[in-house]
Amino acid sequence: MHASILKYFAEVARSGSIRKASDELHVATSAVSRQIKKLEDELGTPLFERFSDGLRLTSAGEIVLRHAKETLQDFEVMKSNLGDLQGKNTGRVHIAALDSLLVTFLPDFIKRFHRLHPAVDFRVRAGAYNNIFHFIAAGDIDIGISFDLATPHDLKLVGSIRTAFMAMVASSHPLARAKSVTLPECAQYKLLLALDSEVVSSAIAVELAGLNRVGRTLVASNNPILLKPLIMSGDGIGFFTPVGLWPEIQTGEIVAIPIRDFKLSTVDIAIFVPRDRHLTHASQAVIELLNTELRRFGEDLRAIVSR
Repeated sequence: MHASILKYFAEVARSGSIRKASDELHVATSAVSRQIKKLEDELGTPLFERFSDGLRLTSAGEIVLRHAKETLQDFEVMKSNLGDLQGKNTGRVHIAALDSLLVTFLPDFIKRFHRLHPAVDFRVRAGAYNNIFHFIAAGDIDIGISFDLATPHDLKLVGSIRTAFMAMVASSHPLARAKSVTLPECAQYKLLLALDSEVVSSAIAVELAGLNRVGRTLVASNNPILLKPLIMSGDGIGFFTPVGLWPEIQTGEIVAIPIRDFKLSTVDIAIFVPRDRHLTHASQAVIELLNTELRRFGEDLRAIVSR
């Protein structure tokens, strides 16, 4: 079957580079290049424009990419159906989720799911709020887990939990014993902001500006791994949901403090799937267990959020 050449083409289109695609596919660069040339020769038209910084799809390439994604998805559904005949879930499931969920929740979930369905494997991406919706719309993933703020019409919400953005401080921080805080109170200390969390960062900036208060940002980064040690050392205040800092909150190293009068005092984290795309049996099994495990995790978080 012709899945390989389409897989190569789709990966080059996604990464914008034959070298990056070959690394991802674990195939020699020359082999990927030959397949792309073969496909262009067969179709009689260039599928990529070549630039110094990479490849970009031509109009013809966009058409071929739509066909490639539909064909590869149908191929996965077919393999899944064959596995179903044998009484087992098989295939690959693509997930995109918020960074925080990759810390403990998803690793624990994957271990549990793998014990039940050992023939299923995963490809998992971390993504910011809007990027996850883009990945689903582009057909790059099967399941997205993101904030439920405004669900696009082409997506379906299949489960959610309630959480909140909270002020995260070290147990030694002056605010650690506070039952709740306001943003102006937080702005008296150094702030640690997540660059790619446009939802919370913009909300904080707007609210502080409205109060004529400007907090000093010690560090702004798109990587929460950098910010967590700075919170734990007492060097600043971070603004996160408890999800990614759950282990440190449980041990008491980090204290999660509710924020009063903040429009994101509560927020839902939800599971999204494409509304009109047929999912494999493996993806459906993942969604079913995800819902169960996310609800269980939500119960653990509730005591922190409702403090």
